Amino acid sequence: MRAVGMSHDEIAIEFARRYQLRPRAAHRVAHGWTQMQAANHINAYAARAGLDPQGTAPMTAPRLSELENWPLPNNRRRPTAQILALLAEVYDTSIHNLIDLDDREHLTPADTLLIDTARRGHRSPGSPPADPSSRQAGPGFESGHRGGAPKRRRLDATAGNIEWVDALGRRGFTFLAGSAVVAGLVGTGRARHVDPALVSYFDSQLKGHYHADMLLGSGALIGTVASQCEIIAQLVDSADGSTRQRMAKVGSSFAAFAAWLWLDAGDPAAAMRCHDAALELAHRCGERDAVACALVDRAMAFTDLGNAAAVIDLCQAALVDARRLSPEVQVFALQQQAHGASLRGDRRQVDLLLDQAGRLVDHVDVEEWGTACRRTDGYVEVQRATCYGRLGLADDADRLWQQIIPSAPPSARRDVGVWSARHAVAAARQGEPERALELARQASALAVETGSARARRELDTVAAAMAPWRAHPVGQDLADVLTPITIDEPGRDHG
Repeated sequence: MRAVGMSHDEIAIEFARRYQLRPRAAHRVAHGWTQMQAANHINAYAARAGLDPQGTAPMTAPRLSELENWPLPNNRRRPTAQILALLAEVYDTSIHNLIDLDDREHLTPADTLLIDTARRGHRSPGSPPADPSSRQAGPGFESGHRGGAPKRRRLDATAGNIEWVDALGRRGFTFLAGSAVVAGLVGTGRARHVDPALVSYFDSQLKGHYHADMLLGSGALIGTVASQCEIIAQLVDSADGSTRQRMAKVGSSFAAFAAWLWLDAGDPAAAMRCHDAALELAHRCGERDAVACALVDRAMAFTDLGNAAAVIDLCQAALVDARRLSPEVQVFALQQQAHGASLRGDRRQVDLLLDQAGRLVDHVDVEEWGTACRRTDGYVEVQRATCYGRLGLADDADRLWQQIIPSAPPSARRDVGVWSARHAVAAARQGEPERALELARQASALAVETGSARARRELDTVAAAMAPWRAHPVGQDLADVLTPITIDEPGRDHG
């Protein structure tokens, strides 16, 4: 076929017609590659592009087979928009040539949106793959030099122990809308006018992301938010005067939200890098509320790491001259400092801080900083129940969770999954394994549905709390309940 002048795309179409191959398999075969050979090409490309800096080469023939055959029944390896973009680069084709109607009927709305967005910027079939070193960097920090110029490490650079195939989302969708939109908005890096209306645009986008996060979970949003963080960082550097300050303000909130998404996806290292970007942009915007929020966001990551001293120090730094802070930011800092106190086992300080936060919540008219203190019903009591659970106060935690969880709105499925797991721990510590099992069952189902690593982590705590009943029938039932969240743990999709 090549000898008579057919392109790889034309050959793939012919193979799909003759042999009923799915599009991704057809393009692989059009190159004459076995699945093992294709996996080697994918791993080699990832290493060259900087997507696999440790050289772990995680693509395998069985994994590629699952990606090719999805969405056949029982095939759990969903090809995300990021993975499709990688395959398109390796197979030298358009991302749209790798999907068909069956795929589109099963893709998530977020992936479909990004794939459709890519129509405006995809290269024509047969053109050489883009040089990854030429792509514009996003917000982050310097990581070396190339050609005499500093090369900025991307905000969403690969981090932690999540594989690079999943980590493509944190690359800011380099192959999709990110690079094309950045290039269109800010050109080649030369200073130019930035329309102030873009600040309002990104602010409205962020508010929509807050709502979508509750409905979709972090995995569906990480790539989109990281891509927009890149755009905003470029715009901050290009804008002048008050527009630059306002863009830095919304950029700080975007970076903080990206950090939250990475925490929920189970990657605190990536979250820390986002916190660095958020703090830098907060200082650039010149607003004390922004700086305080960035400090508290970073403290939240340290809470997950169990570093009480860092949590308390950062929150106290945020609360210096607290009278100059908005009530929302004060509530945010006080509740997080209470988590730090709970890590130290100080119930009295937990209650003092949360009581103070509770008195301020009613003074928050509008959430300007995305702290969720108004969006989350019983926000302060949720923090109190969590702190009590950490302190081992099972009876007090159980009483609060019984009030909080039934009143949660349907949109709070992921939060309910986390809370139910924490409630299950309290029930187990009260010596009620059957009730703990039912709460764990609810939490497990929601963890699978939302893909929240937070919920999975909380369920690990449930398993530990239920250790005394491991040899009993209820212990076996719990193992069955937890099976869906432990199968194929390293390879689950993160968007």
